[in-house]
This record gives sequence, structure tokens and C-alpha cells, in this order.
Amino acid sequence: MRWERVLLIPIILVIVLSLTNHGVSAQAQPNQYYGENGGEISGYVLSVSGPVDWAAIYANNGQNRYEAFSGMSGFYEMRVPAAEYNVTVVVQGYEALASNATVLNGSTTNVNFNLNSVTVAVSGGSSTVINFYLQQNQTPVPEFQPSLSLALISSMFAALVVLRRSFRDRE
Repeated sequence: MRWERVLLIPIILVIVLSLTNHGVSAQAQPNQYYGENGGEISGYVLSVSGPVDWAAIYANNGQNRYEAFSGMSGFYEMRVPAAEYNVTVVVQGYEALASNATVLNGSTTNVNFNLNSVTVAVSGGSSTVINFYLQQNQTPVPEFQPSLSLALISSMFAALVVLRRSFRDRE
């Protein structure tokens, strides 16, 4: 009975450490601008089939990156400080497009995007083509988390030890 207690302590420590080091963390929020000076970048994200909703639009001036999303009508709008921007739109299934824009204090700069869909033909199970497609569209790819499997195995082992102990106490 004593070895079970001694074995249970390291198992619990492994579980706690593996969950705290690689647990779910919050995503960084998009950079927003609420200053008095500055202007707006706005426009529409469209495709051949009509407006594109939930398109991610990024405005980068070399120091900060601002983000907005298009609505159901394809319209987006973001307030930014006055500067020169590289404005990029990214939507899964479409080619990423970029445009330059100058924003002046108190002005609205229109940047519209007409997206072209991406067609991927996979022949012979080519993973290279799929990986290129995912990188071009900045699609996140889930990766294997070794710490998660370690936590799962450790917790299953701990549960077995506890069950064995409870059955032994009943006898």
C-alpha cells in the first residue's frame, strides 16, 4: 500500500507540470487605435460570387499592425493613426491580396479588394501541394502536442492506481 502513495505523488506532479507548461493560452487581441488623431481605412471585400464575410484585413505601418474583419456585406472599417500602410486581406480559400494606403488625420481611405478563389488539385496524395496551400492562405494547422499525450497517459495511470487501491480496500 505504501508504494502506491509514493507512486501517486510523482504522477500528480507530472500531470500538473505538463498541463501548466503547455495549457491553453489566450490569443493576443488585435491592436486597436483609439487616439484623437488619425483616420480610417474602409472598403469592401468581394469575390465573383459576391461579398466575402469574415475576411481578415490587416493594416501594417512597420511599427504596428491593426486588424478588422468584414461583415456580411463585405464591408470593413478600422481606425488607425495617420501613416503609410500596407493593407492585406486574408480569407481561407482565396488568394491573399495587398494594397498600399496613405491615411491622413481626419480622412477616410477606401481600399477595396476583389478576391480570386484558389483551386487546389491534389494528385497522388501530394502533401507538398496541401502544405503550400495552407501556408499561402495562412490557415493554422493543428500540431501534435506531446505534453497532452503525457498528461493523458499519466492521468489514466493515476486512475488505475486509485481504482486498484479502492478495490484492494474493499477486500
